[in-house]
Amino acid sequence: MVIFFKLLPLLFAVFIDSLGFGLVVPIFSPLIINNEGGIFSPETSVAFRGFVFGILISSFCIGQFFSGPLLGAISDRRGRKKVIIATVWLACLGYLLAGLGIFNKNLFFLFLARVVGGIAAGNYGVAQSVIADTFPEKDKAKNFGLVGMSWWTGFIIGPFLGGKLAAFGLTAPFWIAACFCFGSIILLHWKMKESYAPAGVPSKVNFLAGIWQIKKAFGLAHLRGVFLIMFVVSLGWGFFTEFSPVFLIRYFGFNLEQIANFYAWLGLWVAVSQGLLIRPFFKKFALEHIFPMALLGLGLVLPIMLWLNGPVGLFWLLPLVGIGEALIFPTATAIVSNLSDKTAQGEMLGIHNSVQWAAIAISPIFSGSLVALYPSLPIVVSSSCMICSFLLAIWFFRRKKEPTQESTTEVAEHTERKG
Repeated sequence: MVIFFKLLPLLFAVFIDSLGFGLVVPIFSPLIINNEGGIFSPETSVAFRGFVFGILISSFCIGQFFSGPLLGAISDRRGRKKVIIATVWLACLGYLLAGLGIFNKNLFFLFLARVVGGIAAGNYGVAQSVIADTFPEKDKAKNFGLVGMSWWTGFIIGPFLGGKLAAFGLTAPFWIAACFCFGSIILLHWKMKESYAPAGVPSKVNFLAGIWQIKKAFGLAHLRGVFLIMFVVSLGWGFFTEFSPVFLIRYFGFNLEQIANFYAWLGLWVAVSQGLLIRPFFKKFALEHIFPMALLGLGLVLPIMLWLNGPVGLFWLLPLVGIGEALIFPTATAIVSNLSDKTAQGEMLGIHNSVQWAAIAISPIFSGSLVALYPSLPIVVSSSCMICSFLLAIWFFRRKKEPTQESTTEVAEHTERKG
């Protein structure tokens, strides 16, 4: 509990980011797919609206993909606190643009809001770097879980807030979220302490580093396996979280409020699991054992949704889905952190998160129309990705349980080049 309150300003900033990602989920699906906002003409096809929905969701992920490594590299050179405060200001701007876009029925503003919000969410890797700076290796995984808990708490509040406040107008949730941003900025200025003091004069940052550093990262033999696994995991998990509203509407006849409740219940279990339930696992089992078994478990649980007859069974199943997710992501983050140089934590964790967001961004771009026509795809694709990731994890850990001398040399060379 002491650790939680010590990290509270940081955790609240992460909460703000996830609020932006989750807030639109129950709103954009009826707004775009069902055209409840009147943005499209009545004769616009469902397939085209599904395509626009996918691109709109992807915009957030694309912004995060490019900003994650860049923000991580800046924080390695100039400290974590300034970067996090600046991104919360960006998140506030994103909420205001989203509200204006819905109010004016302007798709350009909606797309711009999603990109800006995604850029702000690139601070997730910076937040994880604060944990890496503060705690020893043995405590990293469980405390990365606190960051994940904050993200998913925002994901609980986001859809719930969006679903409930939409009764007062579809713009209302975004004005409230902007107010949360102001509160977060005050808290960060007042209570957050800098966790990392760079040595020497800060070097210049290449604003195209987001692309080039990912290429370099996949050249690191001891890390590219984890990055590949998490790309496939995120492809499946993103497909599930982004397109579940379509599945829920078509299979169970859910309305906006029921979709909000679905995400709130799932998010609650992920948040509780990442903050509390998974901590004993890291005391008893090695990371390389937890990781593949969680992937397998989630891959087997998800298809059960296709055979459920109603929402009651669905809500009983979601705790298992939440626990599976909670074991996967903090474990992968701890593995990447432990295999990375201490002076490159922000950069490598930023790349790690960008790899995930790249995968999350890809699926909506090419799949929005398909999901609108085949609503079972979110379950089928996500389950298949988890099973594939399980097989990749087994292969990876059998080949390399510990970093080799060559891998260690690669990290040192990468650290020298990154300036």
